[in-house]
Amino acid sequence: MENYQDMQNMNEQQAPAVEPQEAAQEEQGKVVDMAQAQEKKAGAANSMNYTHKFDKPVEIMGKKYSTMTFYFEDLNGEDVEAVELELQARNIVVLSAEVSSAFQCAIAARAAHVASDELRRLPLRDYMKIKNAARNFLVAVGY
Repeated sequence: MENYQDMQNMNEQQAPAVEPQEAAQEEQGKVVDMAQAQEKKAGAANSMNYTHKFDKPVEIMGKKYSTMTFYFEDLNGEDVEAVELELQARNIVVLSAEVSSAFQCAIAARAAHVASDELRRLPLRDYMKIKNAARNFLVAVGY
């Protein structure tokens, strides 16, 4: 019994924290894996956040990503209004957010804290999966 507890304590001490490891990877210019951080942050199985896994790492805003997490649950009304203003500045009229690729892409970009033009440059397969996750989120919250 005592050995089991000793082994458990050793495992707990040896388990690395996700966030410092992610920060170290970022500083060294390695590929950032946000999936571990998302799992830790989301916690609940019913999270509306989305983690996208790229087939091969992509560079976005100077960093390479193998996965990217979209924290849709952190969005608020200010984010929606900022997206609407961004689209108006680009002369894009959105009649319905659940069918507007431009709106869905912009809201996903805000959820990931990246520029929307970065998402628009992704390969079509990745772009569509991310955009559809944003659509599913908008529908789920009653937009």
